[in-house]
Amino acid sequence: MDMKIFSRLAMAAGMTIAVMAVNGCGSNGRFGGTLTGIESDSLMVMAYHVNDRTPAYEDTVALENDRFSITFKDTSLLIMSIAPMPKTGAATVQPAPVLNELLVLLPGDNIKVSGSIDKPVFRSPMLYDDIAAFAEHGEILKMMEALNEKAKTIEQNDTESLEALADEFEAAIAYKDSVFAAYAAANPDKLSSGYLVLHINDEQIGLDAHNALGEKVRNGVMKEILDRNAENNERQIRIKENEAKMQPGMPAPEFSLKDLEGETRTLASFRGKYVLLDFWGKWCYWCMKGMPDMKEYYAKYHRKIEFVGINCRDSEETWRETVETEGLKWTNLFNGDGKDVVDSYAIKGYPTKVLIDPQGNIVEVFVGESEELYKKLDELF
Repeated sequence: MDMKIFSRLAMAAGMTIAVMAVNGCGSNGRFGGTLTGIESDSLMVMAYHVNDRTPAYEDTVALENDRFSITFKDTSLLIMSIAPMPKTGAATVQPAPVLNELLVLLPGDNIKVSGSIDKPVFRSPMLYDDIAAFAEHGEILKMMEALNEKAKTIEQNDTESLEALADEFEAAIAYKDSVFAAYAAANPDKLSSGYLVLHINDEQIGLDAHNALGEKVRNGVMKEILDRNAENNERQIRIKENEAKMQPGMPAPEFSLKDLEGETRTLASFRGKYVLLDFWGKWCYWCMKGMPDMKEYYAKYHRKIEFVGINCRDSEETWRETVETEGLKWTNLFNGDGKDVVDSYAIKGYPTKVLIDPQGNIVEVFVGESEELYKKLDELF
């Protein structure tokens, strides 16, 4: 399949994480009911704290005649995942369907689930009864389900049909976003509006819908997850704005990062020479696979161009160790989990290499390992 089409379909049909939010208000939350289609006698339930993703709960819950029940005591916001365990005595683990819904359990609420694990139906007095009463929500779920079923019938080499399907997905998502945003604007004080805001894909529409929510919703029991969603939308909007600036001839964004000796280095400190920025990480297979080519071209042109590795997402210890063991002799800077530099350069994938001219302007951006980069270096030097 063409990678651009695949990317569009992946973004359009991407699955959301199942989430249960439990905020401390002195009330327990309950989740249970009947789920069919599970070839298992128990569920594995795992919960993680939202802020640091540390485990908060992990246990198996018995299924009796497809029924289960869980009580969550008063606690902090949790991210949950639920998967069937293998049947007792089964030789293999049955594939686990995914609950493809953003599931929010409010303090004191009692969610009752019915239907099958691949098509669950949720009801609860504090939230899901309002969602069920919103007819357009059910219609949109059916529309997305129909598109998912249609996707199963298209051959991977049928480029024309895949392009058309991607267009349909994008149109459906745009419609969903507008409907959910309109509901939130018309019902700013309903928790169901906060829930629907979390399902809006377009970052600007989602942020506007968040800001339109009433104070008691934005600062109530869903505050933490709504704030994180809004912060992510703001960040993605900034990245898109920065991406538009990452064009040939435009000034490369300035940065300030530490090198191996602890000295602060900036882009301006390399002015007067060509610069090749390499955004990489030890965790990145393609980054490491491309290092032999990087070393070859560094040896070939290091008197004419400054190679600058910007390590991302590794620990400082891993970074230093990798630079040493791999023999990366060029300038190496540590970014770790920092977002400022990767956001300003609109980094979407690793490795990303940015070629900059002696005046500090962008020559070209190369995403992934590409022979085009090395052809360009050969052309220049």
